[in-house]
Amino acid sequence: MKNTTIILVLSFTCITGFSHAQEGETWDTGEKVYEISTIDLEPNVDPIYLNNIKRTWVIQAEAQKSEGIIEDYFIYRSINQYDGDFDLILMQVYPNLAALDSNPKNRKKWDRAAEKARKTISEEAAQELTATYGKLRTIRDQKLMREIKFRK
Repeated sequence: MKNTTIILVLSFTCITGFSHAQEGETWDTGEKVYEISTIDLEPNVDPIYLNNIKRTWVIQAEAQKSEGIIEDYFIYRSINQYDGDFDLILMQVYPNLAALDSNPKNRKKWDRAAEKARKTISEEAAQELTATYGKLRTIRDQKLMREIKFRK
């Protein structure tokens, strides 16, 4: 009986262990979620746009970070800009996909973050700045992505 139980447990472990990975996969998908936006700026508006998003997007990201909604945020700028290609990447790092769920606990965090951001810049001032964004940039793409980690 004892041997039968051990064999059953080992069989179950082997079956379930292989069921999560496709044959030949040599990677795992990370839990963190990266929200990535690619931005194409109009010519010669980089300083205006960057100063404006510092007063809107960055303030909101800092408030979200303080509430634990996001882990971090980044802005990347292309060093070889081409017309029609994106110039900036805006990225926010969420701990997992559940951080984006609409539930009472998350809504409270989002509401507190919005309130913190409004203490730094009023909603009216933020709307004035964001109203200019359509003339300054085009959002090329927005994606939610996860990191691929290769097994050793």
